[in-house]
Amino acid sequence: MHSRLRARGALCRMLAVALAAAAGLLLPLAPARGQAVVLRVVANGQGVLLRGDAIIQDGVVMAPYQGLFEPLGIRAVWDPRTETLTLTTPAGDEMRLRPNDPYASVNGERRPIPIPLVAVFGRVLIPVQWVFDTLGDVTAYDAATRTVTIDAQITSIAWRAVGDGLEVQIDGTAPLHARAARLRGPDRVVVDVDGAVAKLPEAALEVHEGPLATITTAAVRAGTEIVLTLEGPAGFRLAADGVSRRALLTLTPGSQPPAARPLAPGSPGEPRITGVDYQRLDGGGQLVITSTRPLEMSQHVLRAPDRIVLDARGAVFVPVKQAIDVNDGLVVQVRAAQFHKAPDIVRVVVELARPAPFAVRAGPDPTQTFVAVGDAAARGPASAGSPRGPVVVAIDPGHGGSDPGAIGPDGVREKDVVLAIARDLHALLAERHIDTVMVRDGDDFVPLDDRASIAQRAGATLFVSIHANASVDGAANGVQTFYYTAQSLPLAQAVLEELSRASGLAPRGTAQARFEVLLDNPQIPAILVETAFVTNPREEQMLRDPRTQQLLARGIFEGIRRYLGAQQSNAP
Repeated sequence: MHSRLRARGALCRMLAVALAAAAGLLLPLAPARGQAVVLRVVANGQGVLLRGDAIIQDGVVMAPYQGLFEPLGIRAVWDPRTETLTLTTPAGDEMRLRPNDPYASVNGERRPIPIPLVAVFGRVLIPVQWVFDTLGDVTAYDAATRTVTIDAQITSIAWRAVGDGLEVQIDGTAPLHARAARLRGPDRVVVDVDGAVAKLPEAALEVHEGPLATITTAAVRAGTEIVLTLEGPAGFRLAADGVSRRALLTLTPGSQPPAARPLAPGSPGEPRITGVDYQRLDGGGQLVITSTRPLEMSQHVLRAPDRIVLDARGAVFVPVKQAIDVNDGLVVQVRAAQFHKAPDIVRVVVELARPAPFAVRAGPDPTQTFVAVGDAAARGPASAGSPRGPVVVAIDPGHGGSDPGAIGPDGVREKDVVLAIARDLHALLAERHIDTVMVRDGDDFVPLDDRASIAQRAGATLFVSIHANASVDGAANGVQTFYYTAQSLPLAQAVLEELSRASGLAPRGTAQARFEVLLDNPQIPAILVETAFVTNPREEQMLRDPRTQQLLARGIFEGIRRYLGAQQSNAP
């Protein structure tokens, strides 16, 4: 560790010499490894005028911070008294940088930084690419033109039923500069987002709901082009002010859809669907479709996002259109509408937060069709109104999507291993019929301020955030837990002891910390678990091994079970 710190200190001293030379305070001979250059910066599609030259140090771009962050909606505050640069993103993430500190503080976590902030002769320079990449944006440096490009990242495209049409939501890491136009042959709406890069699981999304058929994304010179192919003529309205990191495109059918007209009486044998309802069950949920006669249902699955699509042929949907917002950690929304007339088809769409098993069954009453989702699909039909259990564990795999977390010397990414551990923990809890909610169950970017709200909407009674530790000291090792409130301490202690026992790793203790995911959960026991050090070569390989991931999940599970047992024994 000391040799690394000395090397970083030498780099910082060379940068200071280069800065002094650039300022004319020394002879105009800067070290070859620290070269002062005039840098061109394009941030979120806008040109940025730097306050002075940048320094290129071993391929790392160090540039004055002023003006870099405003186009990305990031607030930058330099405190000369404490020599601290504080950055706050639109999503609420916070980074703190200090001179000569080989770590940056990111939401209270210490992250190794390639070259620390440099403050000399009144100038403050930062490692541009590392800072913006860590905050979730996308950077590139063209050495030939000495140009740094900083792009916002489009993190998700989602849609939901609104009235007779659909609302398409485009989310990014920074203010989105979007504009839309209509094209014919085929009918489509094209949304151009300047200065943004799409980092999505799929470049093409199959929708086939309301007026929307498909969504495709492609990189263009100015940023990203999003093409929405329509089922037919439709009106659109784009809400994008260039300040918000969300753009909303509302699509409405261009002519009155058949389902909006008074329904024909139909033949005497034609079933009418009178409504749909969703019930939360232990380990999943159940959709109840009520009709006047038994239904003939076909079913298939769509991805990105994950959806169960059910078509009732020869049926009429009496409510015309219905949407149920669920957001229980498994099911996002249920939508039902008259999809087609002549022949009549009613389409029911169950949008999922993650892939899940499902089963379509006839109910005890022939006028009911049950669709069980999740763990409930493996059991028989449940009675209406079955509640969730008394314990609901929110499992929060740290980082995700554009935020990889810490990266080990062999390339293991924190976001990947903690997701694997979280999934193993979910399976262990489900085996014991303990309800869970996964804050993320894919490689998704979930803002810190959304993580607690996802848990709260699902009725969580415990919150467990899973991470992998990091240090510039490659020998640092062991497991550790953090808590904020006194009611969380017993859970943190139990998990630490069981995690150490299951993995064989040294316990580093339990400490109180002001991590945002803990601060946002003051009403329930909430802990943050550091499973091992991804920066330790031995523990990095352990974290990569699925067998060790299962052991770590087992340790967390045993700690939760021990805590719950103690709570029951102490209950009056």
